[in-house]
Amino acid sequence: MRLPRCKGAEGPYLLMAPTLGTLLSLVFFLLLGGYFTLQPGIELKVPDSPFLLLPQHDPQVVSVTGAPLPQIYHDGQVVTPAQLESALRKGRRAGSLIIKADRLAPYDLLLRIMTIGADCGYTVVLASGSGGS
Repeated sequence: MRLPRCKGAEGPYLLMAPTLGTLLSLVFFLLLGGYFTLQPGIELKVPDSPFLLLPQHDPQVVSVTGAPLPQIYHDGQVVTPAQLESALRKGRRAGSLIIKADRLAPYDLLLRIMTIGADCGYTVVLASGSGGS
C-alpha cells in the first residue's frame, strides 16, 4: 500500500501564509515607521552638553538650520519669525518650546526665537546632544 506524504500541500494555499505574514509586517512597519520621526528631512548637528533634560509633555518643537541660509521650521513648514510668533500665540499658552538648532545657526536668530517663545508664555529649552564630557 502506498501512502501519500504531503496530502493537500499543493495549490495556492501553500503561499498564502508567508504572503499574509509579509504583508502584515509591511503594514506595521509603515504605520509605526512614521510615528517615531519628529521632522523628516532636516538634518541638524546639535552641540553636545553634559546637562540632561527631563522628558517634556507635548512640547512645541522649532528647528533652526545653520549657515549659509538659516531657516526656521515649525510643524514641518518653513516659517518666518513673525509667522512663528502668530503660530505660537494661536497654540496653547503653557508648556515647553524646544529649539533644535544646528551648530552653525546664527546666535541672533536663536535669541530672537527664544524671546518670541518667552513672550508667548512658553518655557524655552535648547536641545543638545548627550556626548559632552
